[in-house]
Amino acid sequence: DRRAADRHLCLLQQYFGPKPVYDSSAFRKRFRMTQRLFTKVLIAVVETDDYFEQKADATGKLGISSLLKVTASLRQLAYASAAHALDENLEIAETTALKCLKRFCRAIIARFGSAYLRSPTPSELQEILQENARRGFVGMIGSVDCMHWQWRNCPTALAGQHKGKEKKPSKILEAVADYNLRIWHCNFGSPGSLNGINVLDQSPLFQDFLQGTAPRVEFMISGKPYDTPYLLADGIYPEWLVFVKPIEKPHGLKQKHFVKRQETCRKDVERCFGVLQARWRLIDTPCRLWRADAMAHVMHACIILHNMIIEDE
Repeated sequence: DRRAADRHLCLLQQYFGPKPVYDSSAFRKRFRMTQRLFTKVLIAVVETDDYFEQKADATGKLGISSLLKVTASLRQLAYASAAHALDENLEIAETTALKCLKRFCRAIIARFGSAYLRSPTPSELQEILQENARRGFVGMIGSVDCMHWQWRNCPTALAGQHKGKEKKPSKILEAVADYNLRIWHCNFGSPGSLNGINVLDQSPLFQDFLQGTAPRVEFMISGKPYDTPYLLADGIYPEWLVFVKPIEKPHGLKQKHFVKRQETCRKDVERCFGVLQARWRLIDTPCRLWRADAMAHVMHACIILHNMIIEDE
């Protein structure tokens, strides 16, 4: 008997009662989000996947509550907790905790993916353009870069193609982020042996530009009109109109100032990666999952929750 009912009541007293043991700042630190957003996520996950509903077993005894299942999922994402370690505090077995994590991520994607994994709307695009124009980059819609997630349990047959310069198997996340650290594009799953150009060749990011369906943004630079927005990128990216890269060997104060400003604003996506990994420690530690699709579900769920937290706050 794992006393799940007792643990459920204890969790209610600690965080959700009229006089909780821990205040809102402690809740925000441990659940990575406000109680308001947590409640929204909890209700949505239960509505999306009935696995998270509290059900009775064959003897009529109620099983693990929805609150415990969602809490176990978030603890694994936030702290990279081993599934078996949750048994001490949440009274949930290792296999159940892992099942909660995988189904939680799929439920988050199914319920919130269309709203929080998408391109900006016209009004949102104008806000991004105005903010970047204020920073000195008229026509910029974000910064692009890649991040690796080490795959500890990569199958031996796939290890070679997933090993990059770090000599350890990994998967690559390509993302575009804005000043507020909101992620507007993500492409996850390329093997770690690839570089930025190879990832770009496989990415759907620029299909809209190639097909002529990308949003048109009219702006002027040095008296010359442009109608294609651009991204800040590092030096490895190709010489395309949609990339603004640092000058390799700047001459004079004007070029040096440009390089400094470009590198400063390009840090948006690097700051975003830092916050994403600090918020969800699971994607900052070698992945113990065996399947690539499970890794993708975890990564996409973390990005969706990251964007939801930014919007909520």
